[in-house]
Amino acid sequence: MSDPSASADPDLREADRILARAADDLESLLRRAALRLRPFPPFPGALFSYGVEVEAEGVRDRSLGCIVVTEEGELKELQIGFDAEGAGFGPPDPVSMREERLVDVTLTPYDRLLLAEQGLRAVQALLARQADA
Repeated sequence: MSDPSASADPDLREADRILARAADDLESLLRRAALRLRPFPPFPGALFSYGVEVEAEGVRDRSLGCIVVTEEGELKELQIGFDAEGAGFGPPDPVSMREERLVDVTLTPYDRLLLAEQGLRAVQALLARQADA
């Protein structure tokens, strides 16, 4: 998802390139940190998914759902729902009907930067707790 104002102005396009380079660097640090976090924590309330929630003030894309850092250190959206068709025969089983998916998201350079930085802070806090334990 790109910012329409950025495409019209060369200075804003350059600003997006700078933000994207910084986001790339932070995402590299995030991947390294996430790979050190073992055991990787399950997402609270999820049955099958692992992830560290990332909450970043100032994210511009309001359509984003729950963004998490995955075990591989990627930023993804965690979607949790129920698959009514997965009920099969017999009485419905809520566990077998539950659907958890980690979905790729398209982020602006600005949002990538914010989310990667906050994700790195969240993972580093968990690493520090593990070291203290």
